[in-house]
Amino acid sequence: MKRINLIIGKKQLVIAGLTVLLGAAVAVNFAMNNSAKKDLVQPAAEVSGTNYGEAELVSSDLSDSDAYFAQARLDKQASRDEAAEVLRTMYQGGDLTTDELSMVADDAVQLSTLIESENKIETLLKAQGFEDVLCYLGDDTANIIVKTSALDPAGAAKIKSTLLSEYEVSSDGITIVEVN
Repeated sequence: MKRINLIIGKKQLVIAGLTVLLGAAVAVNFAMNNSAKKDLVQPAAEVSGTNYGEAELVSSDLSDSDAYFAQARLDKQASRDEAAEVLRTMYQGGDLTTDELSMVADDAVQLSTLIESENKIETLLKAQGFEDVLCYLGDDTANIIVKTSALDPAGAAKIKSTLLSEYEVSSDGITIVEVN
């Protein structure tokens, strides 16, 4: 008597079982994430006269401006790391001509020079009494973000003087932003 060859074999059963398990895991993950998001979106409950989510309970050590500067520094570092990685990948790509390799090397030197200048300007401005400073340099631009309660013309002149002592840019390309 011939044995009937079943359409569904052991491999297919194992694959079907794993697919069901994977689907169940995705459904559980989705359900847990949705319930966590709903908890975050619901109005804050009153506890001891203070609402959840207020800055006093969430972050008592950092002010809004401190958090801004911390996040801006992280973003700045991430973008610089990404640019450096792109240059590194291009340089190690292997299919570039010597002229293209030279251009990539020049870009890398320019990037490191900009980073060094930004750090030097930030350090000098902090040494002059500014509480916190961020500097973003471009080809023809310089953006300075300063944490201060009131920036007077003398303070702006100090910033501009310090910037121009370290980096060559036209006055039209300088932007100073005050953060309280």
